[in-house]
Amino acid sequence: MKKIVVLGGAGAMGQIIVRDLAESADIDSVVIADFNLALAEKLKNEIGGVKVSAVFADLTKHDQLVTLLTGAKVVINSTPYYFNVNVMEAALKAGCHYMDLGGLFHVTKKQLELNEKYKHHNLLAVLGMGAAPGMTNVMAAEGAEELERVDSIDIYVGCVDFVQVDHPLAPPYALDTILDEYTKEPMVFEEGEYRAKPPMSGEVTVDFPSPVGKAKAILTLHSEVLTLPLTYANKGVKSVTFRLGLPTEFHEKLKLLVDLGLGDTEPVEIQGTQIVPRKVLAKMIEKFPAPAQTPDDCEVIRVDVKGAVKGVEKLVRLESIIYADKKWKVSCGALDTGVPPSIVAQMIANGAITAHGVLAPEECVPRKSFFDELAKRNIVINKNTLQANAVC
Repeated sequence: MKKIVVLGGAGAMGQIIVRDLAESADIDSVVIADFNLALAEKLKNEIGGVKVSAVFADLTKHDQLVTLLTGAKVVINSTPYYFNVNVMEAALKAGCHYMDLGGLFHVTKKQLELNEKYKHHNLLAVLGMGAAPGMTNVMAAEGAEELERVDSIDIYVGCVDFVQVDHPLAPPYALDTILDEYTKEPMVFEEGEYRAKPPMSGEVTVDFPSPVGKAKAILTLHSEVLTLPLTYANKGVKSVTFRLGLPTEFHEKLKLLVDLGLGDTEPVEIQGTQIVPRKVLAKMIEKFPAPAQTPDDCEVIRVDVKGAVKGVEKLVRLESIIYADKKWKVSCGALDTGVPPSIVAQMIANGAITAHGVLAPEECVPRKSFFDELAKRNIVINKNTLQANAVC
């Protein structure tokens, strides 16, 4: 039975994974597993049909999680990344394949330690299979394939939002993840070694295609920077970076809050009470209802792979322009994060991917068929070979 369990399936990204899987004729059962059962039931009823079910899931209850995953072909973990290792261990015990949306470098590093166990059990864990990481990894693989020598891989994500909302700070995805990207030291692969950089450093202005246009992008902590140097060490890669360019107004507001310390996770004492600044910020944001307007935004994902073939210096640029989805009425970020794991889960279920172990997307996802499936969902990957000195 081709049964897929989506942990956090009622969330912003999880619901897109669920909806895409529900439309696949090849998948027999889609389980929306979420701590918020009422929200999961609501999504199940919206989708309709007999193949979609909703169940309660508490990721802190290991035995219950193993029971939930037993009998599933694949579990897609769309919960916060700090649950990744726990879910991987439960998937191992349950005997099902695993996938997540990324581990922000350091958690991904811990996950890679389970490689031999997954191989031993003939199981596959794909680490970071959303948009970034995920699409970015496979795009990098497509660029690297054209080159005999890879010198550098630089990833840029930029976005613009055309919806004017009456909200002081509406996060485009999980607030904890955004705050971690702005407060934790970003890692880069530089001169052949991993190095930490100051938070919010490395700012460059990137000229993205319309309608995003020019945007300021900063280094952030991402797992592509961990896995791509390992994957392409045999081609001599010496530099890998990831930069994020959120909408300017949002970026400036968030930067101010982070500079004030409201992204911190360490408690501070106020009149004898220990208070975690980040939790205060999250609680204050919750006071404002989520925007009800139909999403109207755009995201550009760019991957530049520089190197040489037959002694000629080249830059292979892969780029995708993603718009908000009209059918599901979701943002571009939700679409391009939710669709890729659904596609790859279907590939695993159908036997198109047969690898075992704990792998990054660039190591196991068939590029052409993946890009073809993305195109069916209005996510098109364009590739151009440019002069090696082309600038962003």
